[in-house]
Amino acid sequence: MATAGSPSVLIVEDDDGVRGFLTFALERAGYAPVGVRTGEEAMAELHRTAAPVILIDGILPDMHGVRLARAILEEPALERVAISFVTGAIRDDRAAEAGLGALSKPLRVRDLTDAVETLLQWRDAGGSPVADRIAALAHLEHLFLVGA
Repeated sequence: MATAGSPSVLIVEDDDGVRGFLTFALERAGYAPVGVRTGEEAMAELHRTAAPVILIDGILPDMHGVRLARAILEEPALERVAISFVTGAIRDDRAAEAGLGALSKPLRVRDLTDAVETLLQWRDAGGSPVADRIAALAHLEHLFLVGA
């Protein structure tokens, strides 16, 4: 269970059921998840809490998940936020590269917690240059079945 010192994970998912599942799974694994529905809400929450990890649905009500990830990377205060897409818009999981990865829906809890742990380790190790992160995002963007 999450404790006061548990790492925060921001979940950006408009589907209440999926957001609830992710929240439950992460709480049980000892993380402190916070859920929001839109990209705009996600940016506001990141500025408030500086969550080290964000999980982003590929298609949000107000923007594509890639657009949100790009906005995060463009802000110096947020450039070390580790990002994973959790989406049905990518067919296969992609291991994190430069602090960016992807999990395809439906997903297994073990894959979720392993991905979050890998992203936290990347951050704790000092992260990656922004240029490398932007290149990794561009690579992931080409894997989406629905364009950004």
